[in-house]
Amino acid sequence: MTDKKVSLGLRLGTMFLDHFIMCFIIVPPLIVMSLIVKSEPFETKPIETFAFYLMMLLYLNKDFIEGKSLSKRILGLKVVDRKTGESASELKCFLRNMTIPVWPLEVFVSLFSTNRRLGDLIANTKVEVSEKEHATSILQDLKKKRLTQTSLWTLVAGIIYMGGLWYLMDRLIGI
Repeated sequence: MTDKKVSLGLRLGTMFLDHFIMCFIIVPPLIVMSLIVKSEPFETKPIETFAFYLMMLLYLNKDFIEGKSLSKRILGLKVVDRKTGESASELKCFLRNMTIPVWPLEVFVSLFSTNRRLGDLIANTKVEVSEKEHATSILQDLKKKRLTQTSLWTLVAGIIYMGGLWYLMDRLIGI
């Protein structure tokens, strides 16, 4: 565990870079799918909605490997458990990212607390300074990653969460 304070610029930088990277990963496949299923403008078919929520599940689990998203690796941050100081578990990373639907609020909260945002309060985690890594380190860590019972339950929780959001959005605005 490190005592280095996370700077506001570094914290906001990782948040925006994370968001940019995840949008870059999520949006192109959704555009391709939309072209393939040939839906009318502003009309969404169930398969497109399913694909969107599947991609959002990826966003919710962006810190799944060693508590580091791609941008956290590049810029030198890590999500840790507040009690143990160890890398946050998959479940804790998922819980802290459940607040993605209110992402602008997360950015606002980070202006006042650079190592904790709203999601960190929920998951009892924090972000701390870590060694910078090359972007490809995520591939090496992914190869070493083994699915555990916690990993599987985290994915199940994510599917239930996204299904609940899908149901709510369908009831509220009919998507």
